[in-house]
Amino acid sequence: MTVSQARPNLETDKPIVWRDRLLVAKVFAALAVVTLLLRIFYSTHLYQDDGLWFTTAQEMLRGKALYREIYFDKPPLLPLMYAGLFRLFGAHILTIRLFTVFYSLGIAALLYRFGAWLYGERAGLTSAAVFTVFSTTFTTGHVQGLNTDFLMVLPYTAAAFLFVRARGDFFGAGADGIRGPWAALAGGVLTGIGAQINPKALVNLIFLALLLFVARKFNHEGKSKAGGWTLLAIAFTGVAAGTAPFLLWLSASSSLANYWTYVWIWGGRYAAYYPAADAVRNAISQTGYYFLVNPLLLLCVLIVARDLLIRKHRIAENPQEQSRGPLDVAILLWLVVSYVGLAIGGRFFGHYFFQLMPALSLLAGRALVKTMSWGLPVKTAPRRAMFAAIAALFLFSVVRFHVRTVTLAADLVRGKKSLATAEWFHDRLNEEEKSCASFINQPAADNESSGLSDSEAEEDNYLFVWGYRPEIYFWSGFRPASQFLSSQPLTGVPADVHYSGGNYKPVLTDAQTATDRVVLAAELDRVRPRFIVDELGFFNSALAIENYPELEQLLTAYRPIGSVGRFLVLARKDTRRHYRKRHGLE
Repeated sequence: MTVSQARPNLETDKPIVWRDRLLVAKVFAALAVVTLLLRIFYSTHLYQDDGLWFTTAQEMLRGKALYREIYFDKPPLLPLMYAGLFRLFGAHILTIRLFTVFYSLGIAALLYRFGAWLYGERAGLTSAAVFTVFSTTFTTGHVQGLNTDFLMVLPYTAAAFLFVRARGDFFGAGADGIRGPWAALAGGVLTGIGAQINPKALVNLIFLALLLFVARKFNHEGKSKAGGWTLLAIAFTGVAAGTAPFLLWLSASSSLANYWTYVWIWGGRYAAYYPAADAVRNAISQTGYYFLVNPLLLLCVLIVARDLLIRKHRIAENPQEQSRGPLDVAILLWLVVSYVGLAIGGRFFGHYFFQLMPALSLLAGRALVKTMSWGLPVKTAPRRAMFAAIAALFLFSVVRFHVRTVTLAADLVRGKKSLATAEWFHDRLNEEEKSCASFINQPAADNESSGLSDSEAEEDNYLFVWGYRPEIYFWSGFRPASQFLSSQPLTGVPADVHYSGGNYKPVLTDAQTATDRVVLAAELDRVRPRFIVDELGFFNSALAIENYPELEQLLTAYRPIGSVGRFLVLARKDTRRHYRKRHGLE
């Protein structure tokens, strides 16, 4: 069954020019230009967590084993992706930003396919366009990077699509070319792969269970050759199959135990950090803000929900209406389940909202096409008012977030940074990190602290950053002297709260963190990095590196040589003598 044949019962899917493949190609060419323009001008900056992804991938390319020799608290597919891109195209920010543009277009194409199967060609194309634009209209530093949440969207969406197709009979599709068990198996495999990007992908299994429950409630269980429990079991088998290659790879590198500890044990404690009351407050404030700055998405959800609620009153007059309800029920269910995934941990960071974007885009495609198809004359005042309201809500979000894009583009054209950019939070962070990198790279610092020549300094280029600013490794070109790219396992305090002065709590015992600090001390004593940068002490003196007895002896070999912004820089006292001894020159 072709896409254009999938939903012939909808009034929004009439045989019009939108089905022309050439026109679809033109629409996607336009979307490619749009996503490039909305994203490419951010390719000179690093954003939240970017430094961790970059540095981890670089360490993997240097031969380090993920988890066993690199502390990393996320699943492995993101750094594997970064490492693969760096190997092919070089470790540049532009490499990642261009890949993100193509990846975004791939997600849009999948949403077109999903939306067209559900609601028709026009709705599918509209869904693709909505995702292209609105995936860039929230917290800029979160939505412009390639993070675990964004990378998860493609397999997460594909899995949900297949789970819906597994019960195609429930949606009036009949035998649509993908048999239920095979669709459930493939969806499970993609869910397993998605969970190796971000564990929140596993909530798709909840979506499948709810979908099967609703199908049973609507008495459609008998139309499928495979029952609900069978499909659910097959999906779980698929998850295991999708996860197995990663576990085998980790086992081959003796990293499986560390993977379990860092990703799942630490991840569970990280997610349980906030009490329920704080999580509810975060949910209300951040979700409210998301829809406040993206009001068109909220309007579309309300339109579909309202249509679903009043449809039961129209079934008696038009029995065909009954077949349309499950379409909207499925996507609204997926939206709710995705929100559950978003809410795990109670943090509601900007990039977490990527998990909602596929369902929101599909609902927006459905609502906008339906609204535009209302039987009002084009030149009537209500019709004009409707178009004006939709355009105004759309432009509000675009202008709210992409004035920054225009500013960065203007900076690039004239070759000079504007005052607006210089005062931008993310630019100030990047400049602070670059200044620190420049400070430890400049000859004056080398001569004062070590007296190394340029060739000697190049071979003795190890650095340790205490805190959570791995971006300094990237900007400076210095190699990490330790597996600990974050201080989280060393202090037991999550990175998003360790800047809060005394208002924090460790999620690991002191005995656990002391064990890791002993490991750190041994690593630093063996590598003897030229510099140690204490970023955390400026924000929270109780967590400064000098406060831990396991590191006290090590720090006697270092002396402070200055501060850059909020970084205290320590240099090794005997750099030259260590270099000569290390290379057999004395």
